[in-house]
Amino acid sequence: MLDDDLDNMMCARPSERERVKTEHELAHKAASHPIRRQLIKEIGAFGAMKAELLERTELDEKVFKYHTEFLINGEFLNIIEDKYFLSDKGLELLAIIK
Repeated sequence: MLDDDLDNMMCARPSERERVKTEHELAHKAASHPIRRQLIKEIGAFGAMKAELLERTELDEKVFKYHTEFLINGEFLNIIEDKYFLSDKGLELLAIIK
């Protein structure tokens, strides 16, 4: 194998199968954690303000931030002007975990 071939293989994007597998694993991690499930349910289809979520979930600020960042990085959650909204992927999870 030539160096160029190896470089091309290393720089190549993951296959569609690998991408889907990774996406499913991430969705499973999001839906299987009780705090994340609780956050997804509380945000719901219409969104919720941060203060409301902290009050309803009774989570510590650091725990809240950790789990919301996980959901944001996984593209399940968006923040618009201090209001949390589920993305399309987040809404799909909401339908599954309700």
